[in-house]
Amino acid sequence: MKSMLRSLYYALPVQWRYHARRLVYLPVDLFRKRHPLEPPKGMIYTGGGDFIAIGKTFFNYFKKYGALTPESQVLDIGSGIGRMAIPFTEFLNEKGRYEGFDVVKRGVDWCNKHVGSKYAHFNFQFVPLKNDLYNLDTADEAALYKFPYQDTDFDFAFLTSVFTHMMPNDLDNYLSEIHRVLKPGKICFATFFILDEVSSAHMKSGSKAFLFDKGHYTLMDEKVKEANVAYKKDFIFELANKNGFEVTEFIRGDWSGAKPDALNEHQDILILKKR
Repeated sequence: MKSMLRSLYYALPVQWRYHARRLVYLPVDLFRKRHPLEPPKGMIYTGGGDFIAIGKTFFNYFKKYGALTPESQVLDIGSGIGRMAIPFTEFLNEKGRYEGFDVVKRGVDWCNKHVGSKYAHFNFQFVPLKNDLYNLDTADEAALYKFPYQDTDFDFAFLTSVFTHMMPNDLDNYLSEIHRVLKPGKICFATFFILDEVSSAHMKSGSKAFLFDKGHYTLMDEKVKEANVAYKKDFIFELANKNGFEVTEFIRGDWSGAKPDALNEHQDILILKKR
């Protein structure tokens, strides 16, 4: 049933997907109380679940693996509509800094209006890059994008459900750019769908099946190829190494039906340390 609904959603034109979600959640949003920085459910395009609780959970992971301090310089790649930004508003002081960018303008506009306007050290930028799932209004490619930040500018970078929507050349460029803007020895926290013997063996019992094999990666949907992308483990590890990262942790999620590791998350997590 979920896969059928997902296919119907992907079949809609990009802008219609946003409108459909607003319409479906309109009755809920009319009467639901929410956190002052939380958007209406109909505007949220970055996954389900409790928006505030998920942000807090991942913030605790960031502190655990990223050695964050209130003065950290933080980069959120694919900042969405602010789910991960909200917990940082209560953590970073005036010497700290939070930078985020995203390919969906409505998410960036929300963040600037409701977060950036209240916290001067929080900045969000709209980056018009082509993506089959989120943005078809441009031909600009993520594979050629240079991050608008200086070298060794950040203490910590993270991507939650970003590499799950990117093609190999885009991923390669982003890893190179993350390496450039991170300080030596610092951490990038990234989520993936990673295919290895364990996840491949369990895939039929999980919530996602990647049936279209393209070599180093597989797709869930050939028509909307960036809807969900899974990568072969060896390929990801080699690409990380090529771009100057050591994979210090591989934390399995439950997306394939395999038993998740200690964090009990849906997507797989890689902790990448800049060499």
